[in-house]
Amino acid sequence: MIQPELLIETTRGSLVETRHYGHVVVSDNKGNIIYQRGDARYVTYFRSAAKPIQAMHVVLSGAYNKFMFSKAEISIMCASHFGEDIHRETVMSILHKIGLQKEHLQCGATTSLDVHYALKMALDGYAADVLFNDCSGKHAGFLAVCEVLGYGLDNYIDFNHPLQNDLLKLIAKMCGVTPESVVLGVDGCGVPVHGMPLLNMAQGYASLCNAETFDSDTRFAARTIVQAMGEHPEMLSGTNGFCTALVKATHGRLIGKIGAEAVYCVGNTATGQGLAIKLEDGNLWKLSPVVMQTLEKLKWLNADEIECLQSYRVVENRNKHNDIVGYTRAV
Repeated sequence: MIQPELLIETTRGSLVETRHYGHVVVSDNKGNIIYQRGDARYVTYFRSAAKPIQAMHVVLSGAYNKFMFSKAEISIMCASHFGEDIHRETVMSILHKIGLQKEHLQCGATTSLDVHYALKMALDGYAADVLFNDCSGKHAGFLAVCEVLGYGLDNYIDFNHPLQNDLLKLIAKMCGVTPESVVLGVDGCGVPVHGMPLLNMAQGYASLCNAETFDSDTRFAARTIVQAMGEHPEMLSGTNGFCTALVKATHGRLIGKIGAEAVYCVGNTATGQGLAIKLEDGNLWKLSPVVMQTLEKLKWLNADEIECLQSYRVVENRNKHNDIVGYTRAV
């Protein structure tokens, strides 16, 4: 077994207080390893990093054309958004187009994924709501597919629902695995979540950015997803969110998406390669420095983009007085 490597350190004063270990792999769309640290075949769940691939089904099913979804609406189907006004309005626009209400969403009522915005909403008197759920866009896309294909709406999150069978096959196809080999669990929003080697997640993002080996429908679906994310990065996370900042800074050349329990995937439309990162301790908020350092090492970012994303390279460790007491840095 290949051991995880030290990827990130968090300091407090003169001491390294916390060390974070994990795995990094870069692949092409055939699953060839371009670069790795730690175990490229470390098996974990895709979590929300799978959303751009899942959103392809909205295009493949015909829902994209039937309901005339905008690129912004497609982008939020790929998102782990913060539930800001623009996000809630876009999800409601999707639901309006397919003739459904927010009560049809089975993602669960939550507050914002972003702690600062969640606090603001609480102070403004907002209660937990399905539209604040960072997966509400994905679920709205799921409902659109169910509507166009005549699938039932009441249990669309269940393992045995035809929608979930379709999605399992699509993810397996894009990631170069068999559906039978995918480890299934339950995600935070209630739908099946897909476990596989980190290498295959990287391959999935490479396939998303270079789908030329697939049929014409799959190529069109992949291009549509990549274009939507690139044109509307504000949908992917939100104000000060790393996914939004990365895609915006690179003008959609890089497509980045976070997943719970510290998974991060990036597709490079220029090279047709994919990157997947996993921190074994699952600390979601420590990811951006190692993503940034890896992108720099791979020369996937130019000097202007690195400067634009500077605040994500070294993250300030602040106390409750808002004093800087340390930093989180990639090793």
